[in-house]
Amino acid sequence: MPMPMMRLSESADRTKLTAFCGDSLCGAYILCRYSCYGNDYPFVRCYIDRDSDTVRTAISVLEGTAVLLTSDATDYEELAVCLPLLGVRSVMTDEETAQKLPFPCTQTRQALRFDSVAAAAHATDDAPLRDVYDLIAASIPNAFPKGEEAYLHFLSDFTFRRNRGCARLKAVLENDTLTACALTAAETETAAVISGVACRADCRGKGFGKTVVSAMLSDLQHERKTPHVIALNDNAIGFYKRLGFHEANRIVWLTIE
Repeated sequence: MPMPMMRLSESADRTKLTAFCGDSLCGAYILCRYSCYGNDYPFVRCYIDRDSDTVRTAISVLEGTAVLLTSDATDYEELAVCLPLLGVRSVMTDEETAQKLPFPCTQTRQALRFDSVAAAAHATDDAPLRDVYDLIAASIPNAFPKGEEAYLHFLSDFTFRRNRGCARLKAVLENDTLTACALTAAETETAAVISGVACRADCRGKGFGKTVVSAMLSDLQHERKTPHVIALNDNAIGFYKRLGFHEANRIVWLTIE
């Protein structure tokens, strides 16, 4: 183990880790990965710093990219030493945590949280995942790389998580053609992160994006899950605010050197 403060999570830590993650955005990613994969696969690991009562820090490392959730009890000096030793190349965390670490920031995005009442909307729970992948790749810059290998990686991961209740899809189809879609990038019993919101270029401005997001919000609220989203730009922020989201903490990506 690289550092005494961090160790691989164990099954006995599950209850404490769940309480620590709560309904936070970063916590949703960490707990979703842990629920799906545990530490049984070589490409993903969950590390925690925990005393007898509570978790103080949690890190989920997936293929060198980490999601970090801290607390008032986190030792940031030790954490700065520990992250490189865990093989982490980049970290996603909240802005407050990022400011306490000595690593350069590569990008910052606005996170939003939904605490309103979802509008009624209907969308299907299924659509061809090849079409979903291609629509998101075409609509959102740098969302998905092109190529069959990248698609198969998405297909495997999304199907694996959806089969375990940690991901879902909402879509609108017209004449059997995918018009708009939305995914959850992470889900737990108390939170979800909506991602991959996309609409065909020739159908924008007709309310299809609002339909898929509202249908997703309705389902998540019914299940008492707090919805989150990370907006890519000011237009996206305005779109989500019109649906009832409000700005929460900003999310920062750091590069580990």
